[in-house]
Amino acid sequence: MAMSERGRALYEEMKAARGFIYPAYELLCEVDPELLENYENLKNHIMKKQGPFHEKYKELFIAVASASRDPSDTEGIKNHLKKALQLGATVEEATEALECMLPPCGMTALVAGCTQLKEVIDEGY
Repeated sequence: MAMSERGRALYEEMKAARGFIYPAYELLCEVDPELLENYENLKNHIMKKQGPFHEKYKELFIAVASASRDPSDTEGIKNHLKKALQLGATVEEATEALECMLPPCGMTALVAGCTQLKEVIDEGY
C-alpha cells in the first residue's frame, strides 16, 4: 500500500527524530496517519516538556518499563537505551536504572535489559 503525502512526511519525521521506526508505525503511516500523528503529539509532549527529568532519563524510564513489561521486546529495550545514551545518559546511569527492576521484576527483566545495553555499547551507540 502506498503512503499518502501526510503519511510519508510523518514517517520521515518520526524516523529522523527517533533514529528508528517500528514496522507497525510504518503500517500506521500508510493506513491511519492521523492516529499515529495524535500518538506522536502526545509522546512528544511528554518527552519534550520542561520538568524535573531530562529526556535522557525519560528514555531510561521507557527502557526499564519495556524490559519489565516484556523482556522479549529486545528491539524496544535496545532502541530506548541507545537513545538515552545518545542524549547523554552514562552507561552507569543506564545500568543502575536497569538494576532498579530487580526487586519488583526479577532477574529475567534485568538480564534482558543488560543484554541490550551491552549490545548498544558494543555497537558504539
